[in-house]
Amino acid sequence: MSVYLYHWFALFFDSFPEWLKTVKPQGILGDLVRHIEGTDEAALRLEYDALFKGTNAHIRIPLWASAIQGQTLMDKTTAGLIARYRQNGYTSVAMDGNPPDYIGQQLRFMEYLSACAITDPEATGAEAEQIRSVYLAGTVRAVREGVETYARHALFPAVLQALDTFVTSPQVFEDIEIQGLEEQLSRLWCYGNIQTGKNVSLPPEPSRIILTAGINNCGGKCVIRAETQYGCILRIMGSFDPQDPQLRPCVRIRGYQGTFLHRERLRYPLRRVGKRGEGKFRRISWQEAVEEISREWVRIRDTYGAASRYVNYSVGVASVMRPDKLAMRLLNADGGFLSYYNSYSSACTRWITPYIYGDNLSGNSLDDVLNAKLIILWGHNPVETIFGNHRNYYLAQAKAQGIKIIVIDPRFSDSAAHYADQWIGIRPSTDSALADGMAFEIWSLGLQDQAFMDQRCLGFDEAHMPDDVPKNECYRAYLFGEKDGIPKTPEWAESITAVPADTIRTLAQEYVAAKPACLLPGFGIQRTGNGEQTVRSLALLACLTGNVGISGGGAAGTGDIAKHQNPALPLLDFPYQGKIPCFLWTQAVERGPSMGAEDGVLGVDRLHTNIKMILNLAGNTLVNQHSDINATKKILEDETKCEFILCSDLFMTSSAMFADILLPGASVFETDNITAPWGGFGDYLLRNNQVIDPLFEGRFEYEWLREVAEKIGCREAFDGGYRSMGEWLQGLYEDTRKTEPELPNFETFKKTGIYRYKNNPVYIAYAKQRADPATALFETPSGRIEIFSPRLYGLHKKDVPGIPAYVPCPEGPGDPLREQYPLQLIGWHTKRRTHTIHDNNEGMEGMEPQRLWIHPQDADVRGLSEGDLADIFNARGKICIPVHVTDRIMAGVIALSQGAWYQPDSEGVDRRGSINVLTSADHPTPLAKGNPQHTNLVEVVKSQA
Repeated sequence: MSVYLYHWFALFFDSFPEWLKTVKPQGILGDLVRHIEGTDEAALRLEYDALFKGTNAHIRIPLWASAIQGQTLMDKTTAGLIARYRQNGYTSVAMDGNPPDYIGQQLRFMEYLSACAITDPEATGAEAEQIRSVYLAGTVRAVREGVETYARHALFPAVLQALDTFVTSPQVFEDIEIQGLEEQLSRLWCYGNIQTGKNVSLPPEPSRIILTAGINNCGGKCVIRAETQYGCILRIMGSFDPQDPQLRPCVRIRGYQGTFLHRERLRYPLRRVGKRGEGKFRRISWQEAVEEISREWVRIRDTYGAASRYVNYSVGVASVMRPDKLAMRLLNADGGFLSYYNSYSSACTRWITPYIYGDNLSGNSLDDVLNAKLIILWGHNPVETIFGNHRNYYLAQAKAQGIKIIVIDPRFSDSAAHYADQWIGIRPSTDSALADGMAFEIWSLGLQDQAFMDQRCLGFDEAHMPDDVPKNECYRAYLFGEKDGIPKTPEWAESITAVPADTIRTLAQEYVAAKPACLLPGFGIQRTGNGEQTVRSLALLACLTGNVGISGGGAAGTGDIAKHQNPALPLLDFPYQGKIPCFLWTQAVERGPSMGAEDGVLGVDRLHTNIKMILNLAGNTLVNQHSDINATKKILEDETKCEFILCSDLFMTSSAMFADILLPGASVFETDNITAPWGGFGDYLLRNNQVIDPLFEGRFEYEWLREVAEKIGCREAFDGGYRSMGEWLQGLYEDTRKTEPELPNFETFKKTGIYRYKNNPVYIAYAKQRADPATALFETPSGRIEIFSPRLYGLHKKDVPGIPAYVPCPEGPGDPLREQYPLQLIGWHTKRRTHTIHDNNEGMEGMEPQRLWIHPQDADVRGLSEGDLADIFNARGKICIPVHVTDRIMAGVIALSQGAWYQPDSEGVDRRGSINVLTSADHPTPLAKGNPQHTNLVEVVKSQA
């Protein structure tokens, strides 16, 4: 009796239509489903998939023992259950790609034990009771509760109630007779065990350690050790290496298992059935997905042309084989696409630094900070962003050596807490004004490095201006008010920055006196409405004090370092030359043909069409990380604008919910890859070794892109003749060995998981130009550091002057909009996430809860106390989250950590705290067209919700 019931309940989870057809005429289970006669079977299947296959973003039912006992699949719980299977001679069967602790698999195992108990009850009775009480009962109860919460059709709660009753109180079913039971038993897959009993036990499998590495766009790329057994991950560990202790992972390693093996992983290819963004899908096969993608791919190409196709900015995988880059390669093989330049992180600094120095290689080797006498972390927070595995190590060493460290930031960051001898709070977007006030003090006292400026710089004073430009356009004339009548004194700077004038004077004098002094800017200060000017102003300070090109100094700017060559995927030639700034993709959806050079379009005079197809692969920028979420949603919801959106991801993110076709990806543990140090800040190369098989029907994007390439006749051009991604990785690695002969052979690299370069010369930016100014020129048109830029001056743009001057920006502290929205809102990169990665991991929340930082003075005015719910709002949207009242944020400024998953309620109010509900997409930065996501005016009130 029990073996039969276990079988049919297992079949319910494994093969729903088959279960319906088989069970209708039979016994108690037949009675349960007789009332569904006449029900639309397709609609019933749609609801079944929503409940049990993850096709509805709003339904979350845990189906695995590991998910009931925690949040993580394929973990110790799963391994423990597999061990029990093996002890009892049971081999788990394929059940729709589910992990072996799936509820259906547990029922299969109980069916097997029940079958074995017919010949030898004592041999299996205790084991069956253990499985029922430790695993199955809790799983069934959780599933039944979930079904009762979400199900509409009465069938599902009824079946799950019957299953719950059977599992917890099997005696209730003892007197029930099933017609033709003997005949039914003979059809069971385990019928042989009814005659023969248990199978022979399988030997235990020892655990082993597999080396892999992080692949996300995290500031640190580190070695990870995964202990595995039975195809499960028992634990994740860092890798402490005495040769290089700084390659150990940061605190985020705590979340790797809980995040990437989370129970809410996407499971199967999906096609949208609801409105865009509604989060309702229908399950389809991989074959159907590839065919539909191929049809839309070709239709849009043939209807609108190459410029209609766009690969959205995404960095969920930041390794050699990146999904977005693979898609770009295929598109180039098929006629081209509209590409982008810039990044959401560093658009302004990467665009403007070459105007100053001629390139972005303005950083010194990380260990060179130990040669400084003063370090200024200007808007730089490496404790949380990491910014290269070794940066914090050397900063800690510097502090231990007594080198003074000053942190300039509106927020008393973790970096300030760890390192700062002095914290200077500053209003967001006013950094140029502070730099001007410091420059005024230095120049007024005659402390500038005049020789350095004379020999290597253009346009800092009247004597070093181009002949065809008025002399009063130089930086000195601006600084001393000779053109506008306003000297940029420390008092002037105080009125803008809120930094006291005396503090500015002392800071300037310390900076110039400490030579060499290292000024290290972060990327956050250039993600403002005037970000380009901030970069220029800090570079001016470095030049004015002669700290460029010397050990212990720092040229500011982007801060890249000359590094070893890394393996890279070739993207092929670009048949279509048009490019847009990545931040303006929503505008290209709406008004592509009207966009030209004034919008940052490169390669063509005007775009030829609107974006009609978006590939958003392994990224959450489509919605969550792009400014003004509500406006972005409105654009994407209109299917007449962008006609086809293809997404791949691990989870049903707010971006994935807008897909027309949504595909399940493979996590860091489920694929091979090669990873280089983040930002080039490191002399090593990492190997990502696959740790476990992909969950469910997840696939790394290479696999299905290759199938699409086959369908559209581009496979050979796409895959370069490699038969697998593994072969391709090896080929790219061997190509790199031609220029980096120090690298070992590929098999050795795979085994060790890392290679540390031995030949690592110290890099000091522009040391050659400093040593030989006559012949070693900068890569600028003048051959000098261009404090005054003739190219920028020639643009005749008020907000892009020829010199590094303070330019107020929209929603800065001087905007009249402050009368309505008096608080400046900034974001920061929290240690508990890598952008949006890990936000769905509940286990990380205790590390740093998502909440609004607000100064006590601003809280008191609004009647707010610690933990109160507050509404943060402007004309773009509203967020409701708890407040954290703290003096670690300066008055007049509030802060939300970026990357929280957008979660609107029925009124459209975000309840998680996604900062981009409030950021603006209407005023990109004037030159780079970058995102001004730290320049926002808002108001905060105590919530009435």
